Amino acid sequence: MQIIINEVKKFLNWKMLFVLTFVNVILYFLLIDFHIRYFPNGRPALDSYRIGIEMIEKYGAKMDETEIADFKKTYEQQVEEADHILQSREDFKKADITTYEQFKQMDFEDQVYSDLHGKLFFEESIDLFWELQERESLKDFHNLQQLIINNTISAATSEQKKRLEEIKASGSHHVYPEVAFTNFKDFIMNVTIVIVISAAVMVSPLMIRDRILRVRDLQYTAKEGRKVYLKKVLAGIISTVMVVTVLLGVYFSLYSMNHTATFFPVPIQSFIGPNFWYDLTFFQYIILTVFAIYVLGIVIAMLAMSVSTVVPNYIALIGVQVPFLYAMTSIAVSYLINQIINLGIPKWVVPVSYMGLAVLTGLLIALSVKREGVKDIV
Repeated sequence: MQIIINEVKKFLNWKMLFVLTFVNVILYFLLIDFHIRYFPNGRPALDSYRIGIEMIEKYGAKMDETEIADFKKTYEQQVEEADHILQSREDFKKADITTYEQFKQMDFEDQVYSDLHGKLFFEESIDLFWELQERESLKDFHNLQQLIINNTISAATSEQKKRLEEIKASGSHHVYPEVAFTNFKDFIMNVTIVIVISAAVMVSPLMIRDRILRVRDLQYTAKEGRKVYLKKVLAGIISTVMVVTVLLGVYFSLYSMNHTATFFPVPIQSFIGPNFWYDLTFFQYIILTVFAIYVLGIVIAMLAMSVSTVVPNYIALIGVQVPFLYAMTSIAVSYLINQIINLGIPKWVVPVSYMGLAVLTGLLIALSVKREGVKDIV
């Protein structure tokens, strides 16, 4: 056990911690900061977020037909408010715009109408008119629910059709604004990229450094020396879990500033957007992605360790890992994290991909352990 602890200390020495901190600070401002600093990102995203909060507080995590009808009634009441505002303004009366319906039908190519629209939305920034746009969009989704899912069913595979019929029967799909859920998906995908890179950066140099310093030559002369490699692997796993835990803790602390906890009880299927294989709440989806990040972090760390065992120097290590990390961060992360249970991807693809990565990692580590067990140090 003491050997494993010592190896963990070698992974997490102060120089490596400094490098990890530097890498994470740079990548945070490149990839993550935007999704924290600018949420909701202007209007109408701000209005969509506010309406979503209002809907959850008023109707709860699910909406039935009665509550959807009440939402539409609220929209009609706000339309009447807008009518009164337009009828009370001389500038709109001069342009013969006295109802919200007339306002929506304005020809924005006409400079007079374009100026009036800009004045109301951007100069005066009247919240009611911004909200009406978003409420109308949600109302249209509510009205078109059945048509949308019927069209989706008609183009689906047999397994997808079965799931879509379940979603259709629930009667509570595509009813809440997607702004909070979309923000989380963008946030967590970029966090995953940062963690994958951090895991590879942390474990890659150790094996090469030990070989350059001829540490293995000394270790392998002892009876237990050949077993040290496996203990290094265990230390690498432990170190990776520790780093991933700390990074997730830091990034989720920052994410909490987005104040999306109100949306956590909402089923992800109820947000406007794609359909999913499983009925998870927003919070359960977060837990699933966190678990997937741990698995992906460990797999990447072990693959990086396997590669660093065989490459002759740091330049070769970089040459091998850069294209691999690019493929993982640009392609694999999108499927393995951001679309982990999307209905658009066959149900078996993501689980099989994770199992394939785990098996590949296990084989590489097993081969490395076997090779180290018989390596000639002379």
